[in-house]
Amino acid sequence: MVLTSSDYIQIIVAIIYAIALFYTVVTFRRTKELDQITITETIFNDLRQLDRELSKIPSGSQHDPSRIELYSRLINTIDWLSFLVNKKAISDKRMIEYMKPTLMQYYEDPFVQNILADERYSNSYPDFRKLYQRMKMV
Repeated sequence: MVLTSSDYIQIIVAIIYAIALFYTVVTFRRTKELDQITITETIFNDLRQLDRELSKIPSGSQHDPSRIELYSRLINTIDWLSFLVNKKAISDKRMIEYMKPTLMQYYEDPFVQNILADERYSNSYPDFRKLYQRMKMV
């Protein structure tokens, strides 16, 4: 079988398309990873800010309403992060593994001690509970 110049051109074009497709996939994966990092960074910046606000509240029962409000905002933020992880909007295994100790600590300390102690919140924050249970098993 003899190849003509048009056959060579078709082969070259096919190779160029394959390379372009490969780079498109690589670029898409990198963009997805960067988006996940950006979302996570924003949420953790919010958590750090809330932690700073909590540390400024003096001890004493007269400040409990302010403290409970901040704990609620903190747990709402974590529940949003948990929702994103549970729905695979944040799916990078390394990132989730990196966040695991922090999320476990938030669950065991402020969540259990301050939020679950209040009956009004007994059925709240399902995504945070679900993610905690999943992380605890692994």
